[in-house]
This record gives sequence, C-alpha cells and structure tokens, in this order.
Amino acid sequence: MPSQGYATIGLKPAILTWLQKDTDEFYPGMFLPSALIIMMNEIKRGFYSVEMHNMKADFSGRYTSLTIRSDVKVWLEENYEKLKEDYDRKYKANSFTHFAAIFMLNMFESKAAAQNNIVRLKEADFRWLVEEYGKRKQEYKAKYGVQTFEQFADVFLKELLEKVNAAKKILS
Repeated sequence: MPSQGYATIGLKPAILTWLQKDTDEFYPGMFLPSALIIMMNEIKRGFYSVEMHNMKADFSGRYTSLTIRSDVKVWLEENYEKLKEDYDRKYKANSFTHFAAIFMLNMFESKAAAQNNIVRLKEADFRWLVEEYGKRKQEYKAKYGVQTFEQFADVFLKELLEKVNAAKKILS
C-alpha cells in the first residue's frame, strides 16, 4: 500500500501542535506522518485500541494541510465510516476533518493509557528475573511448556500480577 502515494488532510493549528507534541513524547525525533504510520500498524496488530477520551480540542484558526501516506488516509476514512455517529454524538465531529483530528488525538491518548499498563523493569529487576528463571526453569518447562526466557518472563510476571490483583481485592 505505501506505493500508492500520499494524501493530505486539513488540521487546525492547535490540533497540529498537540499532535506534534504527542509525537515528540512517544516517538522522539520522528515526524508526525511517520508516527501515524507506526500507530496505525500498532492498532491493526492489536497492541492497543483507540478509545474515546474526554478532551476539548481547539478548532479555531485556518486549516493547515498535513501530508500523510495514502494508506493512512484510507484507514482514517474507514474508521470515519464506522465511528462517525459516535464521534458526532460525543465530540460534535460532523465532518471528516474534525473526526480525523479527534481520532488522531484519541490514538495518542489511547497509546498513553496503554503505556501506563506496561511493566517497566530496571536492570536490577531483570537480574532477579534471570535468577528466578534459573531456579524455576525445569518446573515451568514441565508445567507450562516454557522453552525460552521470554516465555518464562511472560508467564511468571503474569502470575505475579494476578497474585497482586487478588491481594488488592482481598484488602479492599
């Protein structure tokens, strides 16, 4: 699809500034059109989904055009057809340009929400996890069919998080 060319969409200055700020946060040094390609692919692969967030967008000022790859625009148009009634109801987005702006803002907000649910490990935590892998390697291989460290980490950390969530429920 990338060989199909490029398309433009109109964005208001405040929206474009907001999107560029978010791009700098999540994809430092990357241009907004490239970030949109990556995000579209992440969403298509199911890494996260675009949820509707509460936001007030500033639609004042003259439109500025943003050049994006044509497959991104086609994807935005497909989402517009699917979601236009919901977006019109919640955001009063009664045109494709309003929808595209708010949808892209929601993409970044959804990415931020998804990133808040990621377990971040420091190097010291990683060493501890490697030691646990050494101790439990045979047990997890027999019990879960775990062959690699990555598989072990997924299963082991999932079990830990389930225990933490169970403890939260008991304590609350």
